[in-house]
Amino acid sequence: MISFILKSWMRQKQRFILMIIGALLISGGLSTLIGLSETNKGTVVNSLQKKWTASYDIVVRPKGTKSMTERDSLFDPNYLSGIAGGISLEDYQKIKNIPDIDIAAPISMIGFTGYDVLFRKIDTKEPGIYRLTTTKTDYNGLDSTVETNDVYFSRGMYDLPSPEIYKKYGIAGFENNLSSYTKVLLAAVDPEQEARLVGLDKAMVPIDGEKSYFSKNDSITSYQLSELGFEGIDASETRFPVILSNQSFLKQTFNFKLEKLDIPYGDPKTRQKSLEVVEKNGGEKYLKSLVSTDTKTFTYNSDDAHTLLLANLSGIDPKTKKRESTFSSTNVDLETILLEKTGPLKYKSKENPFPERWSNAFQVVPFEGKSAAYESSTYRKPELSDNGLRNNPRLSPYFVGFYDPKKLAISKDPKNELPMETYKIPSAKFVLNKDGQPVNPPKVMNPTSNIYGYLMQAPTMLTTIEAAKNILGDEPISAIRIKVKNVKTLGDDSQAKLKLVAKEIEQQTGLETDITLGSSPQPLLINIPKVRNHEAIGWIEQPWIKIGAAINIFKETKLGYTGIIICNILVAMIYVFSTSLVSFLSRKQEFAVLLSIGWKPRQLKNILMTESLLIGVIVTIITLLVQFCFSFRNTAVLSISQAFLITFFVLLIYIIGPLVPSYLINKIHPSQVMRTGEIKVLGKRVLRTKGLLSMVFNTVIGRLNRNLVSIIAIALPTSLFILFIYVSFRLKGVLYTSWLGQYVSMEVDTPHYVAVAISLIISILTTSEILWQNIKERSNEISLLKALGWKNKNIRVMVLVEGAVIGFLGGVLGGIISLGILYFMYGPVPLTEIWLPLITCLSPILVGVAGGWLPSRMAMEMEPIEGMKGIASMKSKSSIDI
Repeated sequence: MISFILKSWMRQKQRFILMIIGALLISGGLSTLIGLSETNKGTVVNSLQKKWTASYDIVVRPKGTKSMTERDSLFDPNYLSGIAGGISLEDYQKIKNIPDIDIAAPISMIGFTGYDVLFRKIDTKEPGIYRLTTTKTDYNGLDSTVETNDVYFSRGMYDLPSPEIYKKYGIAGFENNLSSYTKVLLAAVDPEQEARLVGLDKAMVPIDGEKSYFSKNDSITSYQLSELGFEGIDASETRFPVILSNQSFLKQTFNFKLEKLDIPYGDPKTRQKSLEVVEKNGGEKYLKSLVSTDTKTFTYNSDDAHTLLLANLSGIDPKTKKRESTFSSTNVDLETILLEKTGPLKYKSKENPFPERWSNAFQVVPFEGKSAAYESSTYRKPELSDNGLRNNPRLSPYFVGFYDPKKLAISKDPKNELPMETYKIPSAKFVLNKDGQPVNPPKVMNPTSNIYGYLMQAPTMLTTIEAAKNILGDEPISAIRIKVKNVKTLGDDSQAKLKLVAKEIEQQTGLETDITLGSSPQPLLINIPKVRNHEAIGWIEQPWIKIGAAINIFKETKLGYTGIIICNILVAMIYVFSTSLVSFLSRKQEFAVLLSIGWKPRQLKNILMTESLLIGVIVTIITLLVQFCFSFRNTAVLSISQAFLITFFVLLIYIIGPLVPSYLINKIHPSQVMRTGEIKVLGKRVLRTKGLLSMVFNTVIGRLNRNLVSIIAIALPTSLFILFIYVSFRLKGVLYTSWLGQYVSMEVDTPHYVAVAISLIISILTTSEILWQNIKERSNEISLLKALGWKNKNIRVMVLVEGAVIGFLGGVLGGIISLGILYFMYGPVPLTEIWLPLITCLSPILVGVAGGWLPSRMAMEMEPIEGMKGIASMKSKSSIDI
């Protein structure tokens, strides 16, 4: 049988060469795709893994704290500073007890408290009336907000403050210090969990050579002020430990101008007379009009202010890290009151001025409450107000140590950072002015001392969750950051485990969860509108968190490669089927003769199957050799399971291919074939033949069952091509709308194009095989056309148009298949993206034309005399339809 098959191949050398070319394409294609897909999937996963170093896997928040932006899986990096508690210690304990949770680190944004920053003491020995002008400038990166305050005091007379003196003369009393009132944000953490999450204990700054951190011996005590005799005050005072951040988060300048006014102020009579003049002319109004005889100025920046604040609060010089007697003592000077807790920011959708650059745009919705205390820019709703200041909690913190946020084990890479407002401010850039015009270069935005502004400063003081409970009550926790056990890599297994943990948290506590593993910052446009007496800022770019961005990249890449391999296997199966079918059709008369002399149908089936298996073995050997070279080059050994899968799929292709032709052997009737001689095919005429196109259309439809093989062979790689183009654009959309994706090293273009090229070449061969057989069976028809005057170029055009029609039908079918897959993957394809599938559908026409090139040459070589023989034969012989 083997010798019979080899001789048959030698008799049909051209078809055998095509068959070997197809086998080599299948072999090389599968080898290349399997090798490159594994390599590139590994590249993607490794790149994502290297870039992804987030501090936590899940964030837990109180019910109802999600904003409208999260419908698009966009996570506001300003979210934490707007959550005023809402999670109880009981729920926190339930979460900690879940077996799969490794770290559960709560954070409570307690609120703002106020302190005076002492810059220096005033040395004014000479009697007189002085004017002290304090100018504080807040710089937000774009413009400045200036607050100016004048204070008048005397030296030598009425030194002590008195309401009567101020009312009469506008003199407030003697000023000892240059100082400025500042508001400080206080937050609370679980010291043990925070140390495990971000290494807070290791970020402590040594004082006198030793590091101090929270300990179990730190005392926390609370008592009601009414119990101490303060009647009518329904508030508690809490004493608790604090650690202080040594970083300043604001950009400010403090300018002090000390002037001695030009007014007589020598002996007591002169002083009294001058004061009478002041009173007569309107007190402070008159003092404002006076010029100065002596002026001194003092200027400090925000770093100076922060250093002095820490020194005032701790009694320690932050620069030398030593206790200094020149600074205030603690415990007494730290006593203050909880002023405010700010609420969340609210957003609404906004028309995007540059959708090609930023995928989403929102506008901040200002707080519309009316209160004289909030005349500054107010984008957040105050949770505590001065209307209830009398009953606000009193705070009595005591100093434990300093910590340096720069030494924390948190991501400092803007490509993969998650919101960590406890230790750093959300970043933002001013990119478009209020008219939507680009700003060049963009300007970095800073938070200001306005505690109701868009960007919030990070906490300066940290205490413990137990202290937060004493201050705020039973639900002090704003959010909980979760690390899950044994989740160290991206992937489906990790994501599935996180979903189970998140679901269990929600079931046990009723709180809201978000899986942050596999997310990435995504640049968004945020519009900052006009509020109260402040003009609109314009547009800022801010990295929000796109939930699941890295996971989407991973999944789509994996899906793309899997789809390519499956599609190539199907195309290969169709090619093997078409070659087997054409081999059967071209040898049908030969098989009929063999049947008539006693061969059994089973023996003929074995011939077809053996031929296919021989080619399959060749393909398998070549595929394994190429795959082995890939694995050797990548320093990885080809596993037995991989070798088995390759062998299985290749042999499967060459076993399934000849099944239908083997079945058709049963339909051969030896007596009929021997009686009619050459095989004729009667085509079905659908349209009346009026020209070339109608003739070609009738030819294609008349042999639809056979041509359907070519149509499907073209449709599959076409659908693959459309899918590849769309997924590539979609994948790049995922990549380039996230900062993580912009830096992920991915080499996916080459393997995709290789896959499409291999599939389309196989489709060309399939189409060529089918058209070749069609032309052979229509030799009488073509010869007759040449006898009637058709030229070779007309015959060639007819065959090429036939290939183009087959390609067009394959393109339509491929487009339908791809749109169905895209709908399943992404939902309806937007009208703005429908041009991608439509343009891609043009490529199958070229494939059909290329497939008709060789058959057209064969048709051109036919002689007109063959047509005359055919006519004579047709008069005496009947035809059969296969």
